[in-house]
Amino acid sequence: MLGDHLKTKMILFGIANDPDTLKCLMTAGEKGVDIDSRVVGETALSADSQEFRSMSPFGTTPCLKDVDFILCGTSTIMSYLNDKGFGPSLIPRNGVARALHYQWSEIATEHVAPLVSKLLTNDANESTDAALAALFDALDRQVQDKRYRGDFIVGEFTLADLHWAPYIHCCELTGKGELISARRAMKNWWEKVKAHKSTSKENYVAYDVLPTMEEIKANQLRSVTINV
Repeated sequence: MLGDHLKTKMILFGIANDPDTLKCLMTAGEKGVDIDSRVVGETALSADSQEFRSMSPFGTTPCLKDVDFILCGTSTIMSYLNDKGFGPSLIPRNGVARALHYQWSEIATEHVAPLVSKLLTNDANESTDAALAALFDALDRQVQDKRYRGDFIVGEFTLADLHWAPYIHCCELTGKGELISARRAMKNWWEKVKAHKSTSKENYVAYDVLPTMEEIKANQLRSVTINV
């Protein structure tokens, strides 16, 4: 609820060029949860922070610390922030919408993620662009499907939109913005995601926590500051 806040600031350990870290930061912003972001290394395997290693012995990022409670893994952290934060749940109650929400979250994680990783590491080629185009065609069809009332992937704004958002952001940062702008429905969806006010009703836009390319190159993460 507006004006409510958690007593302590959670700490998120992650990597600036890791879309999974960015998903968690956006979820925190949507749910009105303050986050102190800490970079642990260029990759999970190079993370040498003793504090981080004590929490995530396998080097899994992102990793969330809430006082003495520790969680590792993207979906786990997003679910926790969704429950812990304020405002309506970002997981649909309707069975059909909920199933579609999980389906589109998985498409982003399983199919879009490795392609965007290639963009961020300069390993992309024409086949990468073609594969992204096919996935974005599917998203374009989904967001213009009139069976789902609303402006987002399953109609209402959900975690599925947050699963996709960092990948689209990284596409724009790496010069692939035409893949978004060429698809009218997808472009409109993306503009609405970028302007979406916090689900917790705070005066905060979660998109603003996403890093610039300069910040990614410097491995700098933004924190989520809403209540303090």
